[in-house]
Parts: sequence; C-alpha cells; structure tokens
Amino acid sequence: MKINKILQTLLCCFVIITLCGCSAGISAENMLTAPKLDAEQSAIYQALINSVGTGVKLKYPKSGDYRSAFVLKNIDGEEGDEALVFYESQTVQSGESALRLKILDKNGGEWSAVYDIACVGSEVDSISFAHLGDTDNVDIIICYSLLNQSEKSFSVLNYSGGIPVELFSSTYACLEVIDLNADGSDELVCVVNDKANQMSTAMMFTNSEDGFEKLSETQLGGEASDYVRVVKGKLSESITALFLDYSRGAGQYGTDVVYCYGNRLVTPEGGANLISRFTNDFIADIPCSDIDNDGFIEIPSTTPLPGYETLTRPEQLCAVRWYTVTDDNFIMEHYGYFSSKYSFALLFPSRWQGVVSAVVNFADNEIVFISYTVNTGLDINGETELMRIRAVDKDDEEGLAAAKSMRVLGESSETVYCCSESADYLTGNLALTKSELENCFIIL
Repeated sequence: MKINKILQTLLCCFVIITLCGCSAGISAENMLTAPKLDAEQSAIYQALINSVGTGVKLKYPKSGDYRSAFVLKNIDGEEGDEALVFYESQTVQSGESALRLKILDKNGGEWSAVYDIACVGSEVDSISFAHLGDTDNVDIIICYSLLNQSEKSFSVLNYSGGIPVELFSSTYACLEVIDLNADGSDELVCVVNDKANQMSTAMMFTNSEDGFEKLSETQLGGEASDYVRVVKGKLSESITALFLDYSRGAGQYGTDVVYCYGNRLVTPEGGANLISRFTNDFIADIPCSDIDNDGFIEIPSTTPLPGYETLTRPEQLCAVRWYTVTDDNFIMEHYGYFSSKYSFALLFPSRWQGVVSAVVNFADNEIVFISYTVNTGLDINGETELMRIRAVDKDDEEGLAAAKSMRVLGESSETVYCCSESADYLTGNLALTKSELENCFIIL
C-alpha cells in the first residue's frame, strides 16, 4: 500500500513538472546532454567565459566538416591554431545579434579572447576554409540561416594581425568551392535565387592580390523555387560543371548546369523547357548522376512511356531521357526506365524507343516490359510481354525460392535482381542479347 502511494506521489510530481516545464526551466533542449568537452575545449570555454561572462549558449554548425562549437584552425599563417567559437549571448544590447563568433588565440600556453564578431543569422549552417585564387590566405566561409526561415546568408572572412576582415557577404541558395575555370585554384560559386519571380543568378568569385573580386555572373534558365542538391562533375574531359537540381514546387523538378569558358560563366540554352521532371507514386525525384559510368554526369528529364501519355500525372509511368551538354546545347544520350522503388534502371536500345512500354506489378515486385502499339495498348499477354525484372529482398526466403526459375541479373547489398524473358521475345526483333542486357541494366 505504501509503495502504491509513493508511486502515485512520484507520478503526480512528474506530471506537475512536465506541465510547468517552462517556469521550472525544463525544456527538451535543456534536457539534452551537451557533448563532453576535452581538456583543450574546456580551456577555450573558460577563456570564453572570462571574456563574455556566463550568460552564453554554445552553437553548433548543422552541416559540413566542422560540427563542433570549438573549431581549431590556423587562420593567420602564423605558428599554432586559433580557436573559433560560436555562441549565443544573453546579454547583448537591443538591436545587436545574439549569435556571435569569438576568435581566441593561445599566448604563453594560455587561451585568450582576441576578437568578437556579431553574426548575421540565428543559426550556423556551416563553417569551412578555402584558399581562393592565387593567395596563401585562409578564407573563412561561414553560412547562416535565420530561425524558422528558408533564407540563408554567407560571409567570407580573412584573419590577419588579430583582426578579422569581412571580404564579402550575401544571401544565397547554393554555395560551392570548386576550381570551375580549370586554372589550378579554387573559386567560390554562389547562386542567388529571387523567389518572387523564381529567377536565379550564378556568380563566381576569387581572392587575389588585388582583393576579393567577382569574375563573372550569369542568369540561370530554370524557374527554381528551391535548390535541393548540387552535383559536382564533368561534362567532358576538359569541362567541370555544377549541376543544380531544383524544385519548382508541386512535385516538379529541373536542373541548371553551370560551367566556364575561361573566367566566363556559361549555362546551356533551353534547359527550363527541356529538362523537366515530376514525381508521383511510381517515381521519386531523380538526381543528376553518371548513369552509364562513363565518367561524365548526365541530366534526367521524365517523359510518359508509350500508352501513358493521356493519363493524369499521378497515373503516368515515365521513361527518363538522360541528357548531356555539347556546344552549349542539351543532347539526349540515353532513354530508359528508372525505378525509384526498386533502385534500378534499364537503358533502352534505340530499337526499343517508342515501341516498348512497362507495367508495374507491385504484388510481385516486378516491372513487366511489353511491346506497345495503339491496338494492343498496355495489355500483358503472350504476344506483348517481352521480359520481367523482379527485385527480391535477400531476407525474403519465400521470394528467393519463387524466383529460382528466373535468371539473376545482379545484386546489391540488400536486393537480388532476376529476370525472365518470354519465348516469343527471345526470337523477335526486340530481343536483347545477353551482353546488351548486362550493359543496359544498372543497379542504382
């Protein structure tokens, strides 16, 4: 009886504390255990407290190679590292930013604060370091976001003689450090997106003896509401490019491509109309990738497979046209089926294009490829079926047993891919040779 009363009392206390969490100073954030500081970090933290007082909250970059609130890096070219510490001050004056960056240096074996910087955002997205252009200076690139807002900004700093100097700052949608003009030194490429009219501009910067300067800018063709990823890769042996996958909203996507001729940024013509894709229950957003493993990046664009053109978008099963860029124009290089659900692609030979379609059989985890005419439509029968590709989970013993009669095409760490071909297909003009099938089938 006493035990029950004790349990009831404890439960009531827990409920009261939970309901009064704000007034009691209890929150989900406060209940999280902060990372344990090592001896060096503890000394830096103590120097921070000595400089600004105890009313601080450490801030951690959300992405990038440096995730600690304490970043150690030699940023002045002199012997030894400096410490860069992001924190939020509770004692700033009205109108000042609560997010701060403290730079500390070690003198005589002791850490001491040397400079304090007001940051332009409420959260630290990332901090990175680069050698832009032909100087030996360390360029500090800090990316920020505003709390609960999609707008992002960045700042480029240079630190010398105990004083940080801001070289450049701007809002941005994409930001990459890359040797885009093939001069042997990295450049900073920034994409700024005007959400009001969905127009974007790419700019390329360098840092030289003459200072931080813009080398070039160009307007991008896509109507982007948001950029979802950036892929770095080759268009050709001599041209490096940035492939900027963006969302138009409502499940629609596209890609902008940016590269250089000398120091001049270039983007192909007609991309907004030609490079377009959408998502539904059959297909997720497809990233740019080296789909054929030739060392160069291809750009995807979806189009309904034969027989699906007149259906509504949620009902459409699509093929993917894979484009490359030649002479500043998009050129289709491949056409084929892409399965987001089963993580494989089948590139169609030219004799399949326009006359072969596909039907999804979710019950058996199969994609059935059929010959298509207006008269036969999407029917699967002995005359139309060409082949089936089935994805079987390696842990599915029954599924593996049921697929024993099928030929194994390949396997990933989790899935075995099997196929079966119809007898009529093997003797028809649409038949793929064994080597053709091996080359056309790609595990993603």
